[in-house]
Amino acid sequence: METEVAEARPFKNLKELYDNVDNLKLWPPIKELRELADYVYLGYEIDATKLDLEKVDKEKLPRTLLCHDMKGGYLEDRFINGSKSHNSYLFYHWSVVDTFVYFSHHFVTIPPFGWINAAHDHGVKILGTVITEREGIWEPILETLETARRFADALIHVAKFYKFEGWLLNVENVIETSFVNNLLYFMKYLTERIHTEIRGSEIIWYDSITREGKLHWQNELNDKNVDFFLNCDGIYLNYNWTQSKLANSYTLAKSHNRDVRDIYVGLDVWGRGCPGGGGFNSTYALEKIRQEGLSVGIFASGWTHEFFGPKTFHVLENLFWAQLFPYLYVHVPIYDSEVFKTSFCRGNGGCQYRSGEVELEMHVVRGRPIFEKKSFYNLAMQKPQISVPAPYLKFISSRELKHKDDETQSSKEWTEYIYETRRYVIRIYKNIATIDNQSPVADVNFFEFCDQFSYEGGSCLKLITNEPKSYHRLFLIHAEFQQDIQATIVYEETEPVVETEVQNVPILILTNDAGSKSIVPYKSERLNFKWKKCIYLTNMKTVNEISVSFARKCVCYLGEVSLEQRQRHHFAYSEITERGELRLWDSQRTAPSCGYMSAIARPHERHRAAT
Repeated sequence: METEVAEARPFKNLKELYDNVDNLKLWPPIKELRELADYVYLGYEIDATKLDLEKVDKEKLPRTLLCHDMKGGYLEDRFINGSKSHNSYLFYHWSVVDTFVYFSHHFVTIPPFGWINAAHDHGVKILGTVITEREGIWEPILETLETARRFADALIHVAKFYKFEGWLLNVENVIETSFVNNLLYFMKYLTERIHTEIRGSEIIWYDSITREGKLHWQNELNDKNVDFFLNCDGIYLNYNWTQSKLANSYTLAKSHNRDVRDIYVGLDVWGRGCPGGGGFNSTYALEKIRQEGLSVGIFASGWTHEFFGPKTFHVLENLFWAQLFPYLYVHVPIYDSEVFKTSFCRGNGGCQYRSGEVELEMHVVRGRPIFEKKSFYNLAMQKPQISVPAPYLKFISSRELKHKDDETQSSKEWTEYIYETRRYVIRIYKNIATIDNQSPVADVNFFEFCDQFSYEGGSCLKLITNEPKSYHRLFLIHAEFQQDIQATIVYEETEPVVETEVQNVPILILTNDAGSKSIVPYKSERLNFKWKKCIYLTNMKTVNEISVSFARKCVCYLGEVSLEQRQRHHFAYSEITERGELRLWDSQRTAPSCGYMSAIARPHERHRAAT
């Protein structure tokens, strides 16, 4: 089907919505929301590099909502087919987010195409925003019950047409008291009706007006706003709360037999009165929220890009989420007889690669063809992202230094913040971040985002192995196949080949409830001058974790990882046993077919997760 529109647009007023709701413009196919397992993993366990992770019923744990707020929205992300602005803001920590809200200050905000696809591919619900910030907008909507239903039906139709899961309602203006009952009716009707139309849909109310229609943020659930909460799926509390207000909110929700997880406590990354002051100290607020067993609504985490700029974005983004990770929960996407495949592409790149080769664009200049590298920014091209944070980026120390303002020569002081991790020393002064490597680098394994080259897309994953007895934990998923699994890894090792009995190819580690298997390649081949491909075969049919290890210290770039169902044919496969032996199996036998090679397996007698 041909695309009829080049970009996503909001509806700026009620007339614009009603004039277009029955003639919405088609987008390319939108991915369905991926199903998630009914369990999650605890972030603090992964952060502590625990080997055997506990599966916890996700219904027993609070949720995480992330509210995008990036310079008013609809920037380069609005283009359906992407743009060339490869340094634009993007998001890739999907594994710890339950619901993503695309936010702007327009009346009806429709999440752009790329955001919907990226969220859905990771099993994350995505909501649009309805916001009013001046009076006179709601009166024609709430004039009668019929006009209220008309507006609700239009919102449901838009969400269903573009396949996103609902709305955040943000009313930041006074509502006449006589209209409040109709507003509550509208919310109840919208919530109940959208549940019948869209699977897993949600309507969230922002804590702004009171039962009397006054614009007065409560920063807690109380008698002044509880009626709004009781007529939708959840409330997003404003950011200026206290611990006692959170306790009161918990108690009131319980008294109405509502799930306390439906309370999303606001955490403003820009600070603005939020406990802890936001920024890299956002952990303070999140810890307080979790102590009360409540969900969190993180607002404007794009601070790492908007405040500091694109140059340091990826490192600072990873730093930010590494601090929060102990208080978050990793959800598990399901791949049921479906190929799992990723190139680690985040949806952008200084140039675009296909099968390891640079794609070039041709331009005609003065009658002569000129070929240039093709930069791109397109969240719809984002591939499955790793499930874990960077534990080695957790702050191990911090300090503050006071400086006089050099620009104004005044007595005003600025604070320089110095953070230390096992990998970096980071100095933050105003909106400038200076990032230096630790010297010497800690004897740990770690990974880094690499956008200098790619196998497919615009980036790859750089694995640095300083401790061969440890492995790199990458993906927490639930992949289930009817037949044995075949896996592939496309990689490049930067070190020169050393003649040794120990081949330093990637060792694939697959884990399920029965345990872990370390699998060496069944077959290896060179794809081009840079990339190699290893094929792995195993009799496993279910996988909960994908990890990679190496027999010796090295730097390796992962270009692609995939799992799929093996096609039936006669072959042998190999795995490393608990005794450190390389066991070769025949697909038509139930016992080992031959020998072992302990030299490969010795470092892996008992794996310790490093990332």
